[in-house]
Amino acid sequence: MSLETFLKVRSIIANYFLTSPQDIMPETSAVDIDGWDSVSHTMLILEIEERLGILLPQEDVGSLETVADLVALIERRTQEK
Repeated sequence: MSLETFLKVRSIIANYFLTSPQDIMPETSAVDIDGWDSVSHTMLILEIEERLGILLPQEDVGSLETVADLVALIERRTQEK
C-alpha cells in the first residue's frame, strides 16, 4: 500500500464523514466511523471514484473490510489502466 494513495483515500473519507484524518488508519473499518453504513459506503465509493477518476467493481466493493482493503483495490484498478 502506497502512502500517497492511503493519504488521498484517508482525506476523502475524513471529509465525507466530517472526522479527523488522524482517526483513520489502514485498519479502520466502517464500524469505527460514525455514520458509515451501507448507504454511506455506496456514496463514499462514488465520491472516491469521481475524485480519483476510476471505477471500482461492485463485486469487489462489497467485500471491503478495512481502509487498507479499499486502498489495495484502488491501487489494483489504477495499475490496470
